[in-house]
Amino acid sequence: MPVIKKDSDLKPDKRQLLRGLRFLSIVGLYVSLSLVVPILFGKWLDAPERLNSGLLCTLIGLLVGTSAAGYGLYRMLRQFIDEQKKMDAKKELDKGAGQ
Repeated sequence: MPVIKKDSDLKPDKRQLLRGLRFLSIVGLYVSLSLVVPILFGKWLDAPERLNSGLLCTLIGLLVGTSAAGYGLYRMLRQFIDEQKKMDAKKELDKGAGQ
């Protein structure tokens, strides 16, 4: 049975790398779903048996999805940067206390 290391058992560099990769995967999933879901819904509404509006609903879905992805990305990045600043400040305090 493979041994799974806890996040706290990893070296700080590996922990930081895994944290960054986790953040990037969440951002990628969020952006892709924010774009795909409204576009597919717009395409579904544009069908001849529903609204038959050409590409109007698809383009509206693209606009809504892009706006949602941009806003969500901004919030996630802002939160990530704030957490990084807190971690850096904590490192400085720990470094100063160790001297």
